[in-house]
Parts: sequence; C-alpha cells; structure tokens
Amino acid sequence: MTTPSDTSPATANSQSQANPAPQRWHPEQPPHAAAVASRPPSPRLEKRQQQIEELCAASIRAFSGQARIRFRGHRLELNGQLAPLRAPHLQPDSESGFGQHRGAADGMALRLKYSDHRFHLEKMPEGDASQLLFELMEQIRVESLVDLSHPGMKRNVEQRFCTWCSDFHNTGMTENQLGMMIYTVAQMVWSRLTGNPPIEETEDLIEQQRAVLAPAIGTDLLGLRRERYNQAKFAHHALNIANIIIAINDAIDAEQKHNPDKPDTKEDDEKKSRFRLMLDPMDDSTDIQAPGNRWTDRDERLLKEQVDSYQVYSREFDREVIAASMVRNDQLKELREQLDLRINDQGLNVPRLARQLSRLLSTPHRRGWSFGHEEGHLDAKRLSQLVTSPSERRLFRQELITPQNHCQVSFLIDSSGSMKEHIESIAMMVDTFCRALEQAGASTEVLGFTTNNWNGGKPAKQWLGRGLPENPGRLCETLHMIYKDAKTPWRRGRTEFAAMLKSALFREGVDGEALQWAHRRLMEGSAERRILFVISDGCPMESASHKANGEHYLDNHLQQVAGLIEARGEVELYALGVGLDLSTYYRNNLAIDIDRSLDNAVFDEVIQLLKR
Repeated sequence: MTTPSDTSPATANSQSQANPAPQRWHPEQPPHAAAVASRPPSPRLEKRQQQIEELCAASIRAFSGQARIRFRGHRLELNGQLAPLRAPHLQPDSESGFGQHRGAADGMALRLKYSDHRFHLEKMPEGDASQLLFELMEQIRVESLVDLSHPGMKRNVEQRFCTWCSDFHNTGMTENQLGMMIYTVAQMVWSRLTGNPPIEETEDLIEQQRAVLAPAIGTDLLGLRRERYNQAKFAHHALNIANIIIAINDAIDAEQKHNPDKPDTKEDDEKKSRFRLMLDPMDDSTDIQAPGNRWTDRDERLLKEQVDSYQVYSREFDREVIAASMVRNDQLKELREQLDLRINDQGLNVPRLARQLSRLLSTPHRRGWSFGHEEGHLDAKRLSQLVTSPSERRLFRQELITPQNHCQVSFLIDSSGSMKEHIESIAMMVDTFCRALEQAGASTEVLGFTTNNWNGGKPAKQWLGRGLPENPGRLCETLHMIYKDAKTPWRRGRTEFAAMLKSALFREGVDGEALQWAHRRLMEGSAERRILFVISDGCPMESASHKANGEHYLDNHLQQVAGLIEARGEVELYALGVGLDLSTYYRNNLAIDIDRSLDNAVFDEVIQLLKR
C-alpha cells in the first residue's frame, strides 16, 4: 500500500468513472512494486503533525465560531468540504514548526470571521496571477483587522507572512518580472494595511519596483487602507490593482517579444506557471454554512450515487472465509502461544482499560425503585408514617439506575503486504481491546481483508482473454476473513484469533468493498451502539484494478464509502493509521506508533479518539 493521495471526498466523485485506456499486461507478472508500500519516514513526526493540526483546528473553531472545522489530509475542512482559503501563506509545509502552523491557523480564523466567501468568489478575477494577487490582498485585509486585545494572534500572522515572503524569494519566484511585481505588491499592501515596514532582507530588492508601481497603483493603495473594513469597496480597489499589474506585465511581455536581443522566455513561462501551484484548487461548490450543520440529505444522495457507480468485473471468485480454516491446528496453537508471550511482556493493564471502556460505552438504564431512604423522591405511601412517627425520616424512594452496555465494536484489519511487518503489534492491540471490551459488556468482531491472488487472479485472466474491454472496474479476487465473529466470546475464540499472524495471507487490498462488508455485518446485529475501527497503513492498492482503471479508482471508492457511512450516522467510524495520517479517508482518525512497543498510552489515545 502507498500513502494516501491528496484527493478529497468533496472532489472525488466522477473519477471512478473516468478511466484511461487500459494497458496491456499479463496477470502472471510479478506483483506491482506499488503494492508494497515504503514505510513512512517517521511515524512520530506524522503523529506530531496530527497533534499540531488538532490544536490549530481547535483555535480556529474557538475564534471563528465555526463548529465543523477540522484538518483532513493536512488541509482545512469546513462543513465536510475543503475550506475556501487559498492564500499561499496559509499553507505551511509539514516541516514547518508549530509557530508557523499557528500563524496560518490564526490567519484562517480571521478569514472565516471577517470575509464573505460568496462575495469574494463572485469577484474572483480570471488568470492564475490575478487570482493570486486577489487572494493575497483579501487575506492581508482580514489579518490587518486583528484586534489589539489579541497581541499573540497579531504576532503570529505577521511572522507567518514574513516567513512566506522569505520563502517566496528564496525559491526563485522573484527572478522573473511577474513574480517580482507580485512580491512587491504583496509587501506594499501589507505595509500599507498593517503599518509595518517591508521585509528588511529584501527591502532594497523591491525598492526600484516599488518606485515604478507606486504612481500606477498609489490611489488604489490608499483606497485599500481606507476601505479595509468594507469588503465590497476593498475588493473594487484590489481588482484594480490586480488588473493594473497584469496589464503592466502584458505590456512588458509584448515589448520583449519584439526585441530581437531578448533571450528565450521558456524559463519565464515555467516560473509563471508555478503561480498555479501556489493556490488551492478552486471548488465552486464549497459553501460556508451556519455553525453546527450536519450532513444533508443531498450530501447523502450524492455519495450514494457515487458509491453505486463503482463497478466490479466479476464477483465469481470472491471469498468470505473463517480465517482459522486456512491455518493448520498445530500452527494456530503455536501462533497463539507466540502472541500470549508478547502480550505478557508488554505489561498491559486490561482491567483498567475495561473500566475506562465501561464508563465510555455504557448507558444508564432504569430498573425500578428502592424504598425507605432519607433522601430522594418523596414516597406518598409513607406519608402516614410521618403522622404516627414524627421522627421518621425514611420517607423517600430512589430510582435504581444501572449502567448497561448494548454496544458492538468491530475491527477491520488491512491485511495487505505492507501490513505484514506491523501485524504482531496490531494483533496484540486488538486482542487486548477485545478482552477489555467484553469485560466492559460489549460484543466484538474482528475481520480482515486482502486478495486471494496477486495481480488480479482469475478475473484479470478473464478480462485479458476477452480482449481487455474498457472500464472493467475492480479486477481481482477479494478475500474477506473472519478472525472472530460477534457471537463468539474472546475466551472461546482466542486460538482461532491467532490466524491473523499467518504471513502468507498478506497480499493486496480493496479497502472500500471491505469497509462495506464490515459495515453490513455490523448493521445485521441488534446492538444499540455500533462502532467500527479500521486499522490500516495507507490507501487501497490492487495492481490489476489500478492498471485497468486508473490510479484513483479504488482510492475514490474508499473515500465515498467512508463518507456515506459517516453521513448516515448509524455506525461510528474510526480509523487507526499505523504510522500514518488517514484523515484523507476518515474524519475520525488517529495515527498510532506501535513499531517499538505497545503500551497503555496507545490505548489511552484510542479512548480519547472515542471521546471526540
């Protein structure tokens, strides 16, 4: 498996149908290299990045008043869609420190609070450079409105803007005429609105350009300062400045084209095209709704249509099996002993975990009344005792309430090749969770998914024999494995559970269909509360389907299936990413680091995930 792509559920709709022409290949060739993922460079850094994003999202929610704010796939999501915040200095890379991320988060919060996105979108000009200028000026406007009672926010956004300016210059974006003008205008507008001097390290660099531009845009610069509290009037001046800059650049380009001594402009054109990469993709459907809005019926219908458009070439060879049936009895016992030894070495506190889960998952149930108490609800039947015995105080009754756990928790484990190195730690974690959950009164089910063969198997051979028809859909034999069903207690099924450790079962993965299968099994139960944990280390990867349909086909299906489950709300869906952030696919997710050891802290993190 590979790391998740940047495709979001909000945009991943028609890609599952738009497939490139299939490539000619043979099913017996060695497994595709992409089927085995390279390990993330540092699970700890990924986890730290996720924690930073959670803190930043909390600060944005608090300041902006937008309840449905979160980071997903390292990008801000609002009301289930990508937030329309496209200014380039709001996009620090993952290697930036916490201060840079906090500065960007504060800028996002100011934008959400003080800017009307619909109006801004209506006024958006054409062209990459014009849009970049317009986005920059609107973002600088809202950042200049930070109240003096928030000196930390003011300092954060200023530091973030200054860092972006330095990066813009150091990456060579100021080496062509247009880049230099954008850079100069950004600093002129920032200096005019905030009262700060230009960036010291490049002040001399922009001086000549500033002197040239000032007569042309001076009046509108004054207008920006004067109208910064009025978005509509401000936008008028911002558009004028953007149009003037583009007109000046076009005039310079036209003059240079007629200059026979001018060198080839191919390099300049390449640098101009990089402005497009500095802006988040425009999504006209993105809408900022009232705080607290949930999935709408329209969202659910759209996701349902997308999921239904997914195609499968053949289900004839798909299998659903009891995993223990594929492992010899003596090997099962050996694997169980190996697992028990590892668990004992970890020193895990199962009773403590069971108490935590019981408090979290149990709900109060009434089971009658207890009489003869000195406090509580007055018992009318005992009022006569107050007359005959004035000192009598046991005239009250109390309601008997006991916690009951009507919950089923299912674990769906990715059994693709890249998970092989993590499976022992995952088995220990899931085994411990099952024991604790059953002690807390919940029922548990443990499932796995992989493929029955590499490179598609029989469906791929059929497709090849029929002349490679276009758009075949999923093109492999799926293998869905039941390690422990919900009706089997952990104590009785503990030996069969160890089949998870058999390494020969790990091949490729079709995550979306496996998620549908696990969800369907969970819905067939009678539990009042249903929880589904997906444990994976990346995105779907199955070689045959990937080559025949395009690289995002299985990826999009997983996003759409997860989105539909979350929209319906019948099942609480959580994802545990093994050293990886799975927020591209799942809203409720946690990156866990279990490579070295499994300790109580990992379980505490999962408990916190359930509390969100």
